This record gives sequence, C-alpha cells and structure tokens, in this order.
Amino acid sequence: MFRFFLSFYSLSAVKQKIKTYHELYMGILAGIDESVLTQAATLVRQTWAADKQIFTAGNGGSAALAVHLAADFGKNAAGPKDKQPRITSLCTNTSMITALGNDCGYENIFSYQLRNFLNAGDLVILISSSGNSPNVIKAAEYAKANEAKVVGMTGFSGGKLRDLSDISLHIPCNVYELVEDAHSFFCHAVVSACKRGN
Repeated sequence: MFRFFLSFYSLSAVKQKIKTYHELYMGILAGIDESVLTQAATLVRQTWAADKQIFTAGNGGSAALAVHLAADFGKNAAGPKDKQPRITSLCTNTSMITALGNDCGYENIFSYQLRNFLNAGDLVILISSSGNSPNVIKAAEYAKANEAKVVGMTGFSGGKLRDLSDISLHIPCNVYELVEDAHSFFCHAVVSACKRGN
C-alpha cells in the first residue's frame, strides 16, 4: 500500500501540487482589498475601546480559527497597562454546544449562546467558507436583530453571510484550504493591527 502511494504520487507530482497551491495562495493574498480589512480592524478596535464584547464562531476548520482568533486577540492585543479585550469563542464550551445541538437543533448552537450574553453594541465575528452554515446564519440574524455588528469571513460565492455582514471579508475562491488560509491571514492581520504596547 505504501509503495503504491509513493508510485501514485511521485515526488515531482507532489512538488508541482505544492507549487500550484503556493501560487494560488499568493494570488489570493495579492487580490485582498486592504481597505475592507482596515474597516474590520477599526471596528474591532472601536468595540474593544468601548468595552463591548466580541464573539467568534464557525464550524469545523472555521471553528478552530474562531477559537484561535479569540485566543490571539484576547492574549496578544493589549499592552501591559491596557484592559484586556472581552473576546469569547462560541465554539469552546462542548457541554453547552452538545446540549444545544441535541435538544434545540444544531442550527441554534451559536444563536442560543448569544441570547445569554449578547448586548447592543457588541461585535460578532462569523467564519464560514460557504457563507451558508445554518448555525452561523442564525447567529448573524440574531446579532443584527439585537443591535450588534457582524463581521463575516466567507469564500465561494459568500452565501447569506456575506449579505448579512456589516463588513464582509470575502475570498472569491472555491477551494476550502485556500479560503481557510486567507481567513487565517485576516485574523492575524486584525490582531496585528490592533496590538498596543507590545
């Protein structure tokens, strides 16, 4: 089996796939609208400065990215004398998520959490490659209905999330890995733009 794998994927074929992936990703980065990314970072800074809450959410790889963003921003953005930002990922409480998914429907796992915590003026950052994940859409709708702002990160056509977002960070690409890499760039760029004193 291992020999078959090596023969099926020759070293030159693997190298070409990596080269192609790298070229595609560099093309995506080159096409990013920095003005929209600046708007997103500014909104994050304003939310933090107003001592409002920031929530993040997504599914699968996007859930991991939502947790990563909350960890990076929560730990790294503030300077030694600054108040830490109030940022929470809705993807981390597995007991709550599985209870809500089992009893209330998986499409409600984020919006039901927001019902407990969201206040007017808060910010919800939602990540969905397709832009059509039902639980992400319900979270966006709940946020909008309760006077919170939404930043959406999407790929493919952008789906419903693109239209629901106050600021849309969209990657017009149909390859999940490339979309998620670009979303990771968005997250790290926002953290970097908001860092203070360290």
